[in-house]
Amino acid sequence: MKKILILVDKVGPKKEMLAELIAERLSDKNTQIVLARFSDLYFEIDGENVIVEVEGTSIERFDLVYFRRAGDKFSGIALTLALCLEELGVKYIDSTWGNIGPLGSKFASLVRLARAHLPIFTTIYFWPTHIEKYQDSLIRKFGLPLIAKELSTQRGKGVILIRTKEDFKKLPLTDSKGRNNQYLFQKFIEIKDEFRVLVLGNKARVWERKIITIKGEFRHNISLGASEEFLPIAKIPEKIADVAADAAAVLNLQIAGVDLAIQKKTNNVFLVEVNRGPGITYDTKISPEIDEMAKFLEESVKK
Repeated sequence: MKKILILVDKVGPKKEMLAELIAERLSDKNTQIVLARFSDLYFEIDGENVIVEVEGTSIERFDLVYFRRAGDKFSGIALTLALCLEELGVKYIDSTWGNIGPLGSKFASLVRLARAHLPIFTTIYFWPTHIEKYQDSLIRKFGLPLIAKELSTQRGKGVILIRTKEDFKKLPLTDSKGRNNQYLFQKFIEIKDEFRVLVLGNKARVWERKIITIKGEFRHNISLGASEEFLPIAKIPEKIADVAADAAAVLNLQIAGVDLAIQKKTNNVFLVEVNRGPGITYDTKISPEIDEMAKFLEESVKK
């Protein structure tokens, strides 16, 4: 039996009627129409695999997915789903969803990096109203503590350490504007070092170590009190330089700040985040960023 999934922002009488009328008019009566909401989706991605489910059913069980209506509320999720469907080889309509550029969400960028088999943290996403439904499976998957990252925040402000099951109840479900707070959930790993690499063009041109200075803090963000140590670019490890440059290229960014973490014990390299329009240090006595950006812009003009 063929299966067509129609995804909508919310289910109501008109959308149910649409699904019924389409089903009645299909010449192949062995084709099933399934109506679901974008908020029913569950995602799990890493550098090797993409898993998408809708109400517990693998999205790969469907022969076609029709994005009937996403609205502003679910547009970021629609883009992310389109990228996942391309990776899984599942047909979808409208294909324009897979072509949205830099306005896509952090989650969409993460899927693009995963499709390129870059070393991202295993990440799980679902609509925030389902946190209670999935919290036990998150604990089984990642253990405690684990990380919750707000999609709408920057500079580490929305990165929350979940130490106990009760902490899930403390996650804000709406932001300051009353919009749904969406979260990415990831395993907490002990980090030996975190670096920011400034990629200009297709090359790592500046790198710095981010050093936590506040006792009990686990985030390496400069805006949250971490200090920075700029290092000689000639000493950047090849693995770090290559991952940073590849990540920027995958996202089609010519200027990017790429954050990478080195895991304790294993020394594995993980991509934390890729930032377009990255923050820089303006004191040229401390940081070579301004000098390198000036060189790059001049080189770009001359090409």
